[in-house]
Amino acid sequence: MADKYVSSTAYAAIPTFQTNHVYSVGDIVRPTAPGQTAQYPQRCTTAGTSGGTEPGWSNSDNGTTSTGATCVFTNVAGQSTYGWSAAIGNVISITQNSSGKHASANDRVFVSSDHSESITGTGNYQISASNDFGTIKMISVNKAGSVPPVAADLQSGAAITTSGDLVFDSHTTTYWDGFIFTLSGNNTCNLNNGGGDKTQYFKNCQFVFGSASGGFFDNTQGTCKIVFDNTTIKVASTGFTFKASKTFDFTWINTPSAFAGSTAQPSSLFNGNNGSGLLVGTIRGVDLSYLTGTLLAGSFATGGMQILLDSCKINSSVTRYQTPSNGNSLISCDMIELVNCFDGTNFFSERYTPHGTVTTDRSTYMNTGAADDIGSYSRKMVTNGSPTSELVAGAMETFWMDVQNAVVGSVLTASVEIISSGSLNNVDIKLQLEYQGTSGSTVTSFIESNANVLTASAAVPSSSASWNSPPATPVAQKLQASFTPQKAGRVRGRVLLGAASKTVWVNPQIKAA
Repeated sequence: MADKYVSSTAYAAIPTFQTNHVYSVGDIVRPTAPGQTAQYPQRCTTAGTSGGTEPGWSNSDNGTTSTGATCVFTNVAGQSTYGWSAAIGNVISITQNSSGKHASANDRVFVSSDHSESITGTGNYQISASNDFGTIKMISVNKAGSVPPVAADLQSGAAITTSGDLVFDSHTTTYWDGFIFTLSGNNTCNLNNGGGDKTQYFKNCQFVFGSASGGFFDNTQGTCKIVFDNTTIKVASTGFTFKASKTFDFTWINTPSAFAGSTAQPSSLFNGNNGSGLLVGTIRGVDLSYLTGTLLAGSFATGGMQILLDSCKINSSVTRYQTPSNGNSLISCDMIELVNCFDGTNFFSERYTPHGTVTTDRSTYMNTGAADDIGSYSRKMVTNGSPTSELVAGAMETFWMDVQNAVVGSVLTASVEIISSGSLNNVDIKLQLEYQGTSGSTVTSFIESNANVLTASAAVPSSSASWNSPPATPVAQKLQASFTPQKAGRVRGRVLLGAASKTVWVNPQIKAA
């Protein structure tokens, strides 16, 4: 493990190399015109006089030497021994696509908060040269603080700008803290796996998509895991979106005002139509209320997106899911769930898929039924006309419902109340139950109200439950499953609706007696 130092301002303060100049051991210089990926400091290690021309600086590895007449210089790029006095000029000079490759697993790279680098073309930040374990930490700090920096020196602001795509390749797990990444053109930020299937973690960062004509997050190579932690996105185009050319796992947490400073409203936050991969996204504690377009635009059969929003704030007018017109999308794996989310007025839980929706309904609900801090509610299940919406596979599912059970060794019957505009049969809808069926073990057992795929069609038992604002021609029924718990503990259940073009309200409570 080593500490490295990167600072455009500290590097600019290093004297440039001079010809026909007397150098003493310890003098540090920088090349007069270094390449974009070779901004390294050079330290005089053999005293002497430089020649009439500048040396051909050796940048192949940290510690290599270059000779100028009678003096010798050693590349000391960002070495902790010299701190900021031998800072590297930009971050891209320690990446795999540079000639130096100065960062390795478990290194800490301190980048000054007043650092600014502008890359012409694609900025490829493949920090490690090889697949390795450990984490490379890229940290924006106040260079006026301690050396090495301590916790009090954390200071956001280090800036990286590219005129082309911005690429992150995770050969080794990399942690970024306090950076501002700007894509000045209509370009893509590729959150890639560079061959190692590792993690890229961005904390206290900001991504700025400056073009008014586009901008994307994508993964174009292999699989990887991406984490945004208190990391915001600033956009200037309605065309901005997340897409997935390959498969990646995306987590976004702990971010107030996720689109702070944006000047355009993205049409869709996630768009499965733009890629053939799978994006699995978990978003927790993120304020997305700026968005008024679509959270997830559905994909075609070549790919898909599965998105969970947990305890997030959204705009009350935002479209949750937009089903594409292509019929093949009905067999895709698209899904967006909103759990314990808030729209400025209500907390709710919802699920959207190509087959239908599950939403929180506060108008139609069972009297003396489920209620939360706001009031009574039900789960409203709506299936579309998809031929794949049927009970044994492809059914719509409610969220799991829990009840604590202390009775063991006796037969219990679990009931869940439902209502719709017409009588439902056991081949249309069922209750799936999970319970502690083995004594002394936490291994759960399962049972369903519909015994198996060949069970004869029969009407679901009727109910006398009273509902507020029931549907037209209301038919109240109850789903029931009998079970014998052998251990006290949690009983869980969910309702599955497999009939096409149906609307059913579920009282999200399990009664076991």
